[in-house]
This record gives sequence, structure tokens and C-alpha cells, in this order.
Amino acid sequence: MRSSSPARRIVLARPPVRAAGCALLLGALAACVSDRPAATGPEPPVSGDAVSIKNFAYVPPSLSVASGTTVTWTNTDQEQHTVSSDDGHTFASSAFGPGQTFQFTAGAPGTYPYTCRIHPFMHGTLTVTAQ
Repeated sequence: MRSSSPARRIVLARPPVRAAGCALLLGALAACVSDRPAATGPEPPVSGDAVSIKNFAYVPPSLSVASGTTVTWTNTDQEQHTVSSDDGHTFASSAFGPGQTFQFTAGAPGTYPYTCRIHPFMHGTLTVTAQ
């Protein structure tokens, strides 16, 4: 038996999905923007005996010294940092805060990448040459 009432179609109002999606996308893109310059490849090692820690980066990122040179890292950030060779044994500082330093006297020639254990995105390289 058929009903004599006409079929009803329910239409729900659609939320403004496009606008919400665009806002979400723009917010995600804004989070990706940084005031740090884009990396263009490794910089050649700089000579000297000092590295600053500034804006969550080692400056210069690559340093070349002769064996026997004492290198000093100075923390100019407002956060604690460490300086730890990636091989796990050549050098490792404890956490040191604003205005504090860490020193290491370079020994055997070689290339020693290092990282901040607190902020693992921070990388540097110490190249030690023969005297």
C-alpha cells in the first residue's frame, strides 16, 4: 500500500567548509614561516677559537682550528644549551646558561660534528688540523 503523502527531502545547511579549510591552511603555513635564512648548503669552516650560541644556532656553524687550540663556546641566548660531539666521547658539556661558556682543547686532527642535546636541531662542526 502506498502512502499518499509526498516524499520529503531533508536538506541540511552546509557550514562554510571552504572558509574554514582556507583558514586552517593559512594558519599551518604561517607556522612554517621562520625569520632564519634558508640553508643553502654547508658553510666553509671559519678560523678562530670562539663560537657564539645565538638565536638557537652555533655561530659560526663550522670552525677550523689547529690541534692544541682551546675553543670557547659562549651562550648568548636566554635558554640553556649544550655542546656535545656526535661521536659521544670527544667532548660534551653539561647544560650552560646565558652568559656562560664551555671550553674544549682540540686534540687529534679530524672533523667533529656536534649537537645541542637540549635542542637537537642545533648543529655545528669543529675541524681540527695538524699544527
